[in-house]
Amino acid sequence: ALALARELPAEGIGLGLRLGAATLCLLLPGLLVARALRTPGLAAGLSFSLGLLAAALGVVFLLNSSIELALAILGGAALVALPLAVWRGPAPLPSGSLVVLGLGAAFGVALWQVAAPLEGDALFHLARVRKLWAFDELSLEGVGEFRDGGLHPGYAFPLWHGFLALVAKLAGVDPTLVALHEASVLAPLAFALVYEAGVALFRSRSISFALVLAQAALIGLAPGKGGAYAFLALPATASRQLLVPAVLALVFAHLVAPRLAWLGAIAAGALALAIVHPTYAVFLCLPLAGFLVARALLSHADHK
Repeated sequence: ALALARELPAEGIGLGLRLGAATLCLLLPGLLVARALRTPGLAAGLSFSLGLLAAALGVVFLLNSSIELALAILGGAALVALPLAVWRGPAPLPSGSLVVLGLGAAFGVALWQVAAPLEGDALFHLARVRKLWAFDELSLEGVGEFRDGGLHPGYAFPLWHGFLALVAKLAGVDPTLVALHEASVLAPLAFALVYEAGVALFRSRSISFALVLAQAALIGLAPGKGGAYAFLALPATASRQLLVPAVLALVFAHLVAPRLAWLGAIAAGALALAIVHPTYAVFLCLPLAGFLVARALLSHADHK
């Protein structure tokens, strides 16, 4: 799909297909690992994908290599997980996920139409993405804001910037186009992750679907022009709208059917959240702390 998409012009529908195929390629290793470990769902796939990418980027920085090495490591991880994933058989998404993905895709098309020129923090993040995309000898210091400057306290390890740089590499487009339109590609994923979290918590498709609609209304429609969803390509929004619901979905899935594999997915997702935007880990800790307190008060068996 990526090879076919790259034959299309890097504009309009062609650009959208390029970005979509490239994003799916980056998520594929994590999805295969999730299937191999019998932790189905997009939440586990995203968490494992970012966990693998963090490890791959660590090797890149350690060896002062280019970001193509990270692609090779991700490809190797996918090949290792593929046989076991095939042997495990299909791992269907929660019932109703395709409808939610379709709704998210429609919302993504609308986001494409209201995409505004990059400004403010987007330019700062684009600069880091461009360095990762262009430099042949990468280091943590080399992708900082200033030459010979120290590490940024919030983005010392550029995990999400590396994700966007690899999307640009795979899609064969300039990083500016990724920063401008990747939000449209990520919108279906954001909708599906909220739905998965709702299904895991409420165990009701109708309530989960209502949760998706409420989320879209509050986050995307009430502010106008796509709201926060228009900035899904930026680390802050990606951490809140992608990683937080993903980890919540995994936590509740583990509570229903405890397994070591779920804990691995939770650890990968939580680590990714702490790296992508450390201060926004509070959006995960607060609801989980409240849930645990309420659970302890209402279910005395949990005290044991």
